[in-house]
Amino acid sequence: MIEKLTGTLTDILPTNIIIEVGGVGYGLEVPLSFVTKLTKGMSLTVWTHTYLRENMIKLFGFSSYVEKKVFEILLEISGVGPKVALAILSSLSVGAIRKAIQYEDSSAFLAVPGIGPRLAERILVELKPRVSKIISTMNFVSDMSEEVGEESSYENLSLPFDTPCQLQESTLEDVRSALENLGFKDRNITPVISKLKDQARSGTSFQDLLKIALSDIMH
Repeated sequence: MIEKLTGTLTDILPTNIIIEVGGVGYGLEVPLSFVTKLTKGMSLTVWTHTYLRENMIKLFGFSSYVEKKVFEILLEISGVGPKVALAILSSLSVGAIRKAIQYEDSSAFLAVPGIGPRLAERILVELKPRVSKIISTMNFVSDMSEEVGEESSYENLSLPFDTPCQLQESTLEDVRSALENLGFKDRNITPVISKLKDQARSGTSFQDLLKIALSDIMH
């Protein structure tokens, strides 16, 4: 089982990245919140989850051990597959998930695309008995906390972006594709994309455009 990969980030796609390790390129699906912290060519360590089915093998990548474990805990919940679990981690931090459980706030999960009232309530109910797993995992990783730890897991990733002065229209299409993959509807995506056109023309990177789009569409 592949638990962790360390290599060079060779490609950044809307919701996928490719890491080259020893001449082999590993494709991983990652939370959008992770994608926005990356830049092509950087050295990167990613915690991984291998998802096996009869006709499918997929690798999912995470910025920290805690995020990986929360993903695996979410997969234990009835009705939550890898796409929904990834959408949750794209929209909510580990700290936000823990707070939602603590305050019994199912509305936090309702904000995630693809999750309706019934599933949101089920996630909350089924996460309650599992919250000790999340807390013990967060405590196990000594440098991880709700605020400092999640930022520190990215501390080595905040490298300057090397983007061209004029971004092509395809960059906005990549942003649109990322939002669609996350489950947002076209009626919500189109207004956000329209707002980003000026920033795209001025040379704003894909990662920053995606970060702005996520912030806009979630509020």
